[in-house]
Amino acid sequence: MGIRRKSRELAMQVLFYMDTNGDISLENLELYCSNFQPDENVRPFFLKLVRGVIASKSRIDAVIEQFSSNWKMHRMSGVDRNVLRLAVYEALFCDDIPVKVSINEAIDIGKKFGSGESGAFINGILDSIRIALDKGALEKGEAVPRGNQEKRCPRLGNPVPFKYCMDNGDNTGPCFKIMDCWWEDFDIRAHLEKRLSPEALDKLLKSKPPSKVASLVELIEQAKNAKK
Repeated sequence: MGIRRKSRELAMQVLFYMDTNGDISLENLELYCSNFQPDENVRPFFLKLVRGVIASKSRIDAVIEQFSSNWKMHRMSGVDRNVLRLAVYEALFCDDIPVKVSINEAIDIGKKFGSGESGAFINGILDSIRIALDKGALEKGEAVPRGNQEKRCPRLGNPVPFKYCMDNGDNTGPCFKIMDCWWEDFDIRAHLEKRLSPEALDKLLKSKPPSKVASLVELIEQAKNAKK
């Protein structure tokens, strides 16, 4: 077994352990290394991988969920979730490693430590990410700040940044269709908490949601009416 494969397997195991305990952090990594001392030949790449995942975990998890066909991270098995984190870290941040190499390594590690479906599951998500990278639809490195992220506006017919949609172009408030375009990114609860009284928000959360949410405006109007 090659040194990098050993490093990846150890990195997955340590991330899995930390994930199970709900604390993926540099402090836990240092605690592990002080107690178990990874082999010297494995240590450099192992540390690079785990530290990289810890530093960019929110970005990595967001990319995985974006390409996982509605699979939320918490629903994935611990092995699959952390194998994916390592492979996506390599794909986004390690320019010296071909993405196909990272994918093949991830599939093999998933098959070894995961379930019978792990290999196909991991391959499906990572291949979609690879295609997006090849097409330029996904940027390497850290995420573009949310306010600068763009999507094609069905009303204007051209790419529009999230900030424009939130301000509706003239600081009048969110665009009427923001829930249709930005539903994966928009934290509607945080938005409502800023604009509604605690009583109105509490009534809204306890009420039966509409069968179809057409827009953010509909939800806000419902919350306002809950005060009456």
